[in-house]
Parts: sequence; structure tokens; C-alpha cells
Amino acid sequence: MVSRFQQTLGSYRFWIFIGATAYFLYAAYFAIYGLSFSVGLISDHYVFDQLAKDPWWWAVLYYGSEGVVGFLCGFFRAIAGFFAVSAAFLFWRKKDAVSSIKSKVTKALFFEAAYFISLSLSVIASLAYFFTGDRFYYFDGLPGLIYVLVAGLPLLAMIVFVAPTLLNLRKKILQNAGEKEVSKWACLAGVAYLFVVFWFNYSMSWAGVMVTYPRVQYGLSFLLLPTNLLSFVLTFVGLLMLAFYGLAVSLPVIQKKSVQLNLKHIGALLSLLGGYFVFNVFFYYFTGGYEANPSVWYEVVGPLHNPYFWCFTLFFLGLALVLRSNKPEK
Repeated sequence: MVSRFQQTLGSYRFWIFIGATAYFLYAAYFAIYGLSFSVGLISDHYVFDQLAKDPWWWAVLYYGSEGVVGFLCGFFRAIAGFFAVSAAFLFWRKKDAVSSIKSKVTKALFFEAAYFISLSLSVIASLAYFFTGDRFYYFDGLPGLIYVLVAGLPLLAMIVFVAPTLLNLRKKILQNAGEKEVSKWACLAGVAYLFVVFWFNYSMSWAGVMVTYPRVQYGLSFLLLPTNLLSFVLTFVGLLMLAFYGLAVSLPVIQKKSVQLNLKHIGALLSLLGGYFVFNVFFYYFTGGYEANPSVWYEVVGPLHNPYFWCFTLFFLGLALVLRSNKPEK
């Protein structure tokens, strides 16, 4: 006899709700952190004195990209998270509330897209800093190439490829474009996240590690440390293979040959992706964290500095989907 608690833990709808809740909580944390950092930045006299030596437009870009954007993008994602949690709760507990779920999902998609678009100023700042030869103040001399590799190019890719896909998916839902069309764009959005937000974004962080920067641990010798090499391979090779796996699984739906995904394959995909984030948190603390390994990668992968760490919950959602594929949920 299966208890109600066991039924809940085995429900993919429940784990969608848990994932949405983690997404919202992380977004709220970063919104609060962004506001606190912005206030601290504005009141930092040392930073102000350094920026006063540079052209006014660089001060605007610096305060805008490091202060305003930090709070604004967190604020947009927190709103997206609120609507995502609301939609997920209805999907879990009130399955017949289709109209309300659709309304909340479209709002969540809009603010998630706004999150990416709001990062545009950071892209401009990184490119300006790089092409002016690192002559201006930016965290006491961070090489411009690191700034471009770790922030500029990944954020630009998200703005160009991810945000429009989310907005088009929202448009299709609002237009009641049909199950095939909505499913197609939902899969395209998922594939965009796999290739851009996860693989390209994190791989470029490792590229930033290769740039010479004497104040912290960088370079090939740092990458070739056994634990770092494992993390690099899982990121550069593992996430790329996972992205192509996601594309292969989604291709029939993208081509409109089907509206249903293979739950077992989707479950495996989500569990592997969630497992990557579970590995990262153990990796981070096992190796001593940023204090023991001051570098771009340890800054990015830290659970309190990684806005996508909530994805660890996908491990459990994936398992629930695999179980459902073997025995459909009643």
C-alpha cells in the first residue's frame, strides 16, 4: 500500500512545484543581494574616487552594469519566479485551472525574458572595457578579456538566442496557436537553455580561467589539477553532449512530427542536468571553495553565487518522470 507521502514524492507535478519554488527563492535571494550590493557600491567612496579619474560615460556604464542591472535582473527573475510558483502549484493541486495556469506561465516567460534583456548594459560595459584596453577602473584591474569571456559573450548569447525564444513561446500561448506550435517553441526554449545558458555560459567561464591573471589561480596548470580537470570535462564535454541529447529528444516535436516527448528520455536528461549541479556543490566545498581556489570558476560555481543552482532540483523531477514513464500517474 502506497502512502500519500510516497505518492507525493513520486509525482512529477510535485517536483515541478519544488523546482519552481527553488527558482523563486534563488531569484528573491539574488534580488535582495543585488539591492544590497547596489547600495554598497553607490556609497563606496574608494570606487567613486577611482571612477572620477575616468570618462563620465564609463562611470555611467560601471554603476549601471554593476549596480542597477544587478538589482534589476534579480527583480525581474523574482517576479518570474512568483508567477512560476503560482502556475506550478495550480498544475500540481488544481489540474483543471488551465486558463489561470496559462496566464501565469505567460507572465513568468515575459519576466524571464526581461531578466536576460536587462543584462544588455553589462554586455556593453564588458565590450567597452575590453576595446579601450583595460584603461578604466574595474575591480582594481581585472583583465578585459576575462570580463568579455565570462560575462560579455555569454550574456550576449542569452540576449540574442534565449530571450526571443521565450517571448515567442509566450506569444504562441497567448495566441492559442495549437499544441504542436506551443510544444515546438517550448522545446526550442529548452534547447536554447541547454546550449547557451548552461554549456556555452559555463564553458566560457573555463575559458576565462585560461587568461593570465597573477593575483589569482589561473592558467593551464590550474585546469590540470585532477578535480578541476574533472569539472572542466563535465562542463565542456558533458554539458555539450547533454545539449545534443536534448536536441535529439526534442527534434520530433520541433519538426511537428509529434506533440509528445519521450518521458523516459526527458527524465534522464533532467536528472543528468540536475546531477551536474549536485556535483558542483560537492566539488566546490570538497576542494575548499573560493578561498582555497580564487578563480573565475570557483566564483561562478559557488552555490551562493550561481543563479542557476536551483537546477539541482531537476535531478528529482527527472527521476519522477522516469518512474512515470514506467507506471503512469493516476
